[in-house]
Amino acid sequence: MSASRRAEVALLGMAIAFTGFVVVVVNVLIYWSRAQFNMRHPDFVLRQPPTISKAISDPIIGEPFAGWMAISAPLLFLGIIGIALGLLLDLRRQSGQGFGGLKRAVVLACLLITLQGLAAIGMYILSHYRHGGMHMTGSYLFFFSQAFVVVVGELLSRGISRYPNGSVVISVRMARFRRRFVWMPIVLGVSYLGLFVLKNFDTGAFYDPLYQLYVWTEPMLLSSFLIYLLTFHVDTYSAIRRHLRAS
Repeated sequence: MSASRRAEVALLGMAIAFTGFVVVVVNVLIYWSRAQFNMRHPDFVLRQPPTISKAISDPIIGEPFAGWMAISAPLLFLGIIGIALGLLLDLRRQSGQGFGGLKRAVVLACLLITLQGLAAIGMYILSHYRHGGMHMTGSYLFFFSQAFVVVVGELLSRGISRYPNGSVVISVRMARFRRRFVWMPIVLGVSYLGLFVLKNFDTGAFYDPLYQLYVWTEPMLLSSFLIYLLTFHVDTYSAIRRHLRAS
């Protein structure tokens, strides 16, 4: 196997390992923190279900949460770099063009990496500053950046598939699946934003069920972000197999 193919395999393997690790860890953390808070503060839970932010405000829960986030945030950033660059390198090889002929894909990949970097910073801030303005700043930075990671990732997936031989890089079946699945984080994101605003108003008898819906939409939205990223494992794994066969 040539040195360039070995580098691409290493890059794609890193992407699968890092993003897979983070998807598992963060999904466990967001549900674990809520469950732990429910057990430790039953009196509060009787009055109001806790958000993740409220759950990690307890230092017993928040400290390990912050520790795992400090590991997960940079790993997810590196994993997205691996996916974006790995797909670009594979596209360049399959299409027979240089990066100059793949300007749209290169711009989208750079934007994807930048957004994931901002989301990683937000993850760190919201988990290490668990009260006040800094926590809210980290939360906004993470949620909006990660939401646009999904949107730009979808544009990149569709864009690659339109290049000559791009369907070799992006599985047609997975691209079709992502076009449908992407509506889940979009709908959840819009719903979460609406409920976030609505909870500040007196809605009478509807307040409690709406707040419950708001609290449960939060972890579902986070999980949908992560699962969407996980779908690219199919494409990256296929690229690794192509390199190994070619060797």
